[in-house]
Amino acid sequence: MRRFQLITLLLSLIFAMPVFASSAHSANKPSLKFIATYLQPGTMNPDSNVYAQETTTHLTATHFGPEYFGKIRHTLQGKKAFIDLADHMFDHSNGRLYPNYKAVLNDLGKKYFDGHESKILAFYIADEPSGFDITRQSLELVIAELKARFKGIPTYIVWNRFCFDNAPELDATCGLPGQRGIPKGLDWVGFDWYLNGTPDTDAHYFKVKVIDTVERLKRISSLPIVLVPDGTDQFLQNYPEAQRDQIIADRMKMHYDYAQTESRIIGLDNYAWANHSENFQGDVRYVKGLREFPKAKNMLYQWAHSLRIAAE
Repeated sequence: MRRFQLITLLLSLIFAMPVFASSAHSANKPSLKFIATYLQPGTMNPDSNVYAQETTTHLTATHFGPEYFGKIRHTLQGKKAFIDLADHMFDHSNGRLYPNYKAVLNDLGKKYFDGHESKILAFYIADEPSGFDITRQSLELVIAELKARFKGIPTYIVWNRFCFDNAPELDATCGLPGQRGIPKGLDWVGFDWYLNGTPDTDAHYFKVKVIDTVERLKRISSLPIVLVPDGTDQFLQNYPEAQRDQIIADRMKMHYDYAQTESRIIGLDNYAWANHSENFQGDVRYVKGLREFPKAKNMLYQWAHSLRIAAE
């Protein structure tokens, strides 16, 4: 009888093992929902229609200003948009919230958003807010108004490096002591910290800049996370163009592969699509965007296509 019980117990354990393994795999399965891009250099550029057609055809989401969204929203057949609101909400010369922000949001809703909410993936409230002295309190006011006016649409902010953290030891680096940090009511949090070394140092700095910052974010917040890979040649202009393409593609793949292993990451929001000028610590230079690099561009197209197929 004991032998029979032992055999029965062993068999039950053996047959239970695949169920356990399946559950563990499910808990860590990729949760990537979008492959997106910042259009750049802005929706007033005469080439924007070409850029928008490329990104809305091949990616899953694109950043648009409210006015341009209103212009092309009828073309977004099953595609989504991030609505960039910072220029309408904040004075970037001093970080102050415009006093009429509620009326502005209501007016934008009437003109461009009402009836088209299903085409909006998220409201993008601010880009690197601490760099423009935009306070957490101001961000919370905008978030509260958006949630009251446009129910069910997520809100999203990207910080520079680790400046989503309000720890006092970061005050000297990030500024806004006591008024920095993740605002109440925010739905998604992202950060940009680009790899600007040489290809042989990329693995090390990806760990230090991206993985370690995700871990920091996980310690202080339970929000879904967005990664912002660098899609320009800003830090690669000493390399031949074909090599730049390969380096950008390799770096994009590092972000994508990591997102497959980290279930908190919901999207890759590439910066940026088109050629434009960048000012990095006073060094102004003209940079090429991702659309100029076929290997990296087609890689994003493939990932986005896979996500669309999976969602059908």
